Amino acid sequence: MSTEALTPEIHRDGSLPARRFDPKSATPFINKSVSEQTRRAYGRAVREFFQFTSMKHPSEVVPNDVVLWRDRLRSQKKSASTVAFKLSVVRSFFEYLKAAGAISLNPASTKLVSPPELSSEPSGRALAVKEVRYLLSGPDREKPEGARDYALMLIMLRLSLRVSEVCSLRASSVKWSHGRWTLRCKVKGGREEVWPLPKDVKEAIDHYLRLDRKRRDISHSGGEHAYLFQPHTNYRTLDFDKALSTRMVQKIVKRWADYSRIGDLSPHDLRRTAITRALDAGLSYRQVQMMSKHRDPKTVMRYDHGRENMEHNAVNFLRYEEESE
Repeated sequence: MSTEALTPEIHRDGSLPARRFDPKSATPFINKSVSEQTRRAYGRAVREFFQFTSMKHPSEVVPNDVVLWRDRLRSQKKSASTVAFKLSVVRSFFEYLKAAGAISLNPASTKLVSPPELSSEPSGRALAVKEVRYLLSGPDREKPEGARDYALMLIMLRLSLRVSEVCSLRASSVKWSHGRWTLRCKVKGGREEVWPLPKDVKEAIDHYLRLDRKRRDISHSGGEHAYLFQPHTNYRTLDFDKALSTRMVQKIVKRWADYSRIGDLSPHDLRRTAITRALDAGLSYRQVQMMSKHRDPKTVMRYDHGRENMEHNAVNFLRYEEESE
């Protein structure tokens, strides 16, 4: 990494000119992520922090600046998870600069700035089986748009995909491999993962693509490498050869949640539902991790609401008495 934007010239009299943070200097750090959504989130967090510091040069930022920013975020009623995420981004950025030799101290280190304590319970909700049925019964599957919405929500409910992952799917993501249908896509962190594709999900995708074939032919948005889930209306740019945005998926999920009268619902709640239902069915953390693609099994444990059930505690199953003959 070049440190030119971070290392100012020295005046002839030995004094240093006023130094300010150059947002362009953060570009290499932000672009390390392969996910566009992650890049936007990282860029936003870095930008917000330095705007708070009045664009201080990174070498002049001190731990108290980070503490004050953290406290400002909390005073704005930001959730603990949001504050922790923004702090982690800024901490990673300073660590990146430190590795490049641009600064000597990471002012956002957890040894200097403690992040907010996070709840051990995941936020959001997991749907009951009856609520899942209500949700999926909403879209009209005999119309292309309804078939799209049904297939999209079913994939998240059955495979536990993140919203960014389902948006990135292409027609070529569905492949026949080792005697069965599979779904391939890049997940958080940029690695490619594979899921077995259940029969009902494959049928929902095929049904949607059959109904949507005419629109794709007219708009030239079909083919093997076309995005699987596309907008059906786009009056602003008339560009249909593109993926649904994460915001559009949020609107789709909210629309059918409102229609089904099951309350507030986000795309991540569909992923949460899949993970929670799998754990409730007695599947092991390893099995659920293979579906959710979490790197750390401890993350899966956070979805296990039944782990606090006193009736299922191992204490109740231990015996040391001699068995009666």
